[in-house]
Amino acid sequence: MLMFRVLYSLAFFLAVVPLADAQRPFRPDLLSLLPDDFAVCVVMHDLRGNAERWERADWLKRFRQSPLGRSYLDASEIKQLERFQADMKTHLGLDWETLRDEILGDMVVLAYSPGPKNNPDDESGLILLHLQKPKRFIEVVDKLNDAMIQAKKLEVTALDHKGTTYYRRQEKNKAQYYAVTDSLAVIATKEGMVKALLDRRASASRDTTWTKRFQRAGVDSAFLTLCVNPRMLDAEVIQESKKDDPLAGYWKGLDAIFISAAIHDAAELRIVIQANVERLTVWAKSAFTQTMGTSALWQRFPERSILTFATKTDFAVAVDAITMLAPKEDQSLLKAFQDYLPNIGPDWGVCMLPAKDAKALPQAMFAVAVKRGDDKRRVDETLYHLVEFFTGIIVRQHNEKNPNSPIQMKMVMQDKVEVKFLDGNKHFPEGFRPAWALKDGYLLFATSPESITTFRLHDKRPDDGKGSPILRISAPELARLLDQRREHILATMNEKDAKKNLDNVISLLQLFDHLTFTQQGGAGQATWTIRLTPAK
Repeated sequence: MLMFRVLYSLAFFLAVVPLADAQRPFRPDLLSLLPDDFAVCVVMHDLRGNAERWERADWLKRFRQSPLGRSYLDASEIKQLERFQADMKTHLGLDWETLRDEILGDMVVLAYSPGPKNNPDDESGLILLHLQKPKRFIEVVDKLNDAMIQAKKLEVTALDHKGTTYYRRQEKNKAQYYAVTDSLAVIATKEGMVKALLDRRASASRDTTWTKRFQRAGVDSAFLTLCVNPRMLDAEVIQESKKDDPLAGYWKGLDAIFISAAIHDAAELRIVIQANVERLTVWAKSAFTQTMGTSALWQRFPERSILTFATKTDFAVAVDAITMLAPKEDQSLLKAFQDYLPNIGPDWGVCMLPAKDAKALPQAMFAVAVKRGDDKRRVDETLYHLVEFFTGIIVRQHNEKNPNSPIQMKMVMQDKVEVKFLDGNKHFPEGFRPAWALKDGYLLFATSPESITTFRLHDKRPDDGKGSPILRISAPELARLLDQRREHILATMNEKDAKKNLDNVISLLQLFDHLTFTQQGGAGQATWTIRLTPAK
């Protein structure tokens, strides 16, 4: 709920009144002014256009009309925003709409670099603004300066760099530097940063390494982007005592990390990592060289599910990576499974199915692809019988201790598929009868034999944009599950407003249709996308 409150506060703050502006163009020329040695950069793009789109969003309108929305509009965060707007109007003669549209509206770039280890206080910060009305920005800055000068808290000095005027704002223990030229405003913590930026702006080149990286990351439609420059954080991430750590080797191969948020027809959070593939370890390369492909399980798990997770994994490579990270005493145990790994996967996943009624638990199923193997060693049947063997040991131990309430191992045939399951009504919740089977080239584990009957080939494939789907959560089915289990959930909660909070969560889920998580890779770039689609 905390994350939602933060995002909604931002959306509400930006979308106070409807607007008519179209989407503003992304400005790579502003990014070309970034210094190469920034560590972290934040870009806010087209606040005006995004505010207008959010104001028209049906899910936001429905949220405002809901009990949760009405109570949230009275929350302290919103009241603080309203007080902030009132203070701006009183002291600077600036309302929020003017600040958003005329000063912050097109593009804002914030860059930061930490100080070196031997001088951590020598950090640096930079703000770049593309202004619609530079005179309005200067008026606001002059008013702020005049108020602080009159209070004897500030001295402002005009300076010159190659014919361009910039200013030093000297407070008691710190100084800031700023300049306004044409539609560009720059604010920096160091004088040298302003001079270097003005020099870069005067040069003819606008195509830099970082403008290319931003363009390649595809963040031009995002309203908020966080960019990390790994090279400037090497000293923080890679400790000298761990230079041979595989994770440190992975970090050294990274060129850039982007995290962006966009809200259009759906809300998207994207993580984009760019890397030098040649410098990456073997286990990390595949994510940057290819899209893994859609798992066949998306056509076999039931379409109507609460949650579906299905992906592909090269288990041989994965175990090699885990072995490298594991303690030496555990590495021999992991290597013992390596002979089986070529016949396991790559498809595997988990599916949670709706419960039949309020008394029954939701059903769940785990599936992993297993190949037959050679004639000497049937890998699929060996794994199936190993499950039966170890389960039998557990059952026998239980029955020896509980002779009056034994658990029975049973078998049922489902269309020529042998399904083994455990039956113990006195020990298991209603509807829970752990089962396993070999079916259609998969080793299945389920909470009941009935769940295994739902595992079959379907025609529909997932379609949630570019990339391979990994995770899908149905908001309506999750809301229905919470409503079904209402009494049990409330019985385990001791909060005063437990019922109200549960109702709020359910009403919030009803605003959306589903959440998906997808992966895409190639040409040294890996992208993971979380997409939240509103209800129709």
